[in-house]
Amino acid sequence: MIRAIRACKTAAEERAVVRKECASIRASVSDNDNDYRHCNLEKLMFIHMLGYPTHFGQMECLKLIAALGFLEKRIGYLGLMLLLHERQEVLMLVTNSLKQDLNHTNQYIVGLALCALGNICSVEMARDLAPEVERLLQF
Repeated sequence: MIRAIRACKTAAEERAVVRKECASIRASVSDNDNDYRHCNLEKLMFIHMLGYPTHFGQMECLKLIAALGFLEKRIGYLGLMLLLHERQEVLMLVTNSLKQDLNHTNQYIVGLALCALGNICSVEMARDLAPEVERLLQF
C-alpha cells in the first residue's frame, strides 16, 4: 500500500489508491477478520497521517486493546492515541480496558495503558482511573 501511494504522480491517483485501500479495510472489518486486524489498523494510521478520514477504524482500536496479546494491545493503543481525541464519546468505552491493563501483571502492558492515559485522558476518565494510577505511584 505504501509503495502504491508513493508511486502516485498526482493527488487524484493517491486518492484513488487510498479509497480502494479503505474499501478493502472496511470489507475486512465487516468480515470480522481477526488475523489482519492489527495490519488494517496500521494501514489506517498511515492513511490518517496522510490527512484522509479514518473514523471507521475507531472501534477496531477498542477491539485490539481488549485483545490478550501484547502486539495487538500496542497497535490498539497507538491507534487510540492517534485516531481519537479526548472529547470523543467512543473513549468512554475504553475506560474498562484501561482499568484492566493498569492492574495487569505485565509491566509493559501497564506502560501502554499509562502512555495512552496521558495522551487521551478526559476529566471523567481521570476521575475513574485515579485510584489505579495512585496505586502504581506507590511502587
